[in-house]
Amino acid sequence: MENTENKPTNYFRENGLPTKQQLRDLNASLQAGDVRPLLRAVPGERSDPPELLRRKVEYLRGFVLPERYESLTRRLDLRTRYVAMCLEDIYYPHNASAVIRSSEAFGIQELHAVEHTVRFAPNKHIVRGTDQWLDIRKWADTPSLAAHLRGRGYRIVATAPPRAESPTDGGRRVNFTPSDFDVAAGPFAVFMGTEKSGISEWLAAEADAIVSIPMAGFAESLNISVSAAIVAQRLAERVRDPESGIAWQLSPDDRDRLLYRWLCRSVRDWRRILERGGFSA
Repeated sequence: MENTENKPTNYFRENGLPTKQQLRDLNASLQAGDVRPLLRAVPGERSDPPELLRRKVEYLRGFVLPERYESLTRRLDLRTRYVAMCLEDIYYPHNASAVIRSSEAFGIQELHAVEHTVRFAPNKHIVRGTDQWLDIRKWADTPSLAAHLRGRGYRIVATAPPRAESPTDGGRRVNFTPSDFDVAAGPFAVFMGTEKSGISEWLAAEADAIVSIPMAGFAESLNISVSAAIVAQRLAERVRDPESGIAWQLSPDDRDRLLYRWLCRSVRDWRRILERGGFSA
């Protein structure tokens, strides 16, 4: 019998990981300014006026079971954009996929992926369709994403070991844990760095705060998928705490837009059904 032990090609293939050559090929395919729009959106989702979206929602509602509709709306009630998840150059598909699943599980609606050196390529067998419920956008570099988020009122929060606080921080604290970070000060975007080196130097210098996971063992770091799950769960839980006083819920128009997309994903042949109802799809 052939001995396959310690053969890296078998390991990468069996675990769905890219080889070094595949990563080099992905890197070579990147182009400056290569930013793609919202993934998994449906036609009309962003262009239709609110009243038209509501009419489409009411029409499609008749093509799903009441239990299914109730399931969709119940999850929408817990969705939030107050927290956004952001990833910098995630190399391995299983890590990208795990962060998507964690974000969806804890009700974080927005996920942004920076593709400065490598494509953001989740594994569909690990994601298991959870990406269809989220807003996922890809960006060519971190400064562009940070500028976009700050323009919308988000604070930039990096997950990393604590950084040295200095007078340039204006005497304010910049190092926090998921349990003591001030979630009530305004919306915030949580950045996770690449697997090997963590967040970029630019982000380390420009972040408004650093969130670190306290550890009591010999381990000094955690896999990105584990870190993302811990941070997302704790911060989302604190944001939704009734005593926080935070208006974390989706706006009515945003809720209708998402409900429309989710109904489209839940109804087979939804394009023809909409056309039959007099709506353009």
